[in-house]
Amino acid sequence: MSESAATPSLSQNWETLAVHDWDGDTELIVELAEVLEELSTDDVPVLDEYVDAESLCNGLQAVAGRQFTEVRFSVETHEVRIRQSGAIEAQRQLRPE
Repeated sequence: MSESAATPSLSQNWETLAVHDWDGDTELIVELAEVLEELSTDDVPVLDEYVDAESLCNGLQAVAGRQFTEVRFSVETHEVRIRQSGAIEAQRQLRPE
């Protein structure tokens, strides 16, 4: 994982928390779990409480000709998005969903 120092994105108030290297050895799910740990107030956040990890990976990788450009979901007071580029970003929501 090549982490940035929590740099703001150009659009809105998105903050880049990590950038996944699709060609690297670390799985996206591992990096995402680390990011959720930073955002969650739970002692041990459970990834499956926030997103279907298998669907997430399949959607961002070319699977049977289908591919998403980004996936978004809520984690407590943040909206998280994972972009096809590998950027894992978050922005604070006005109120939790």
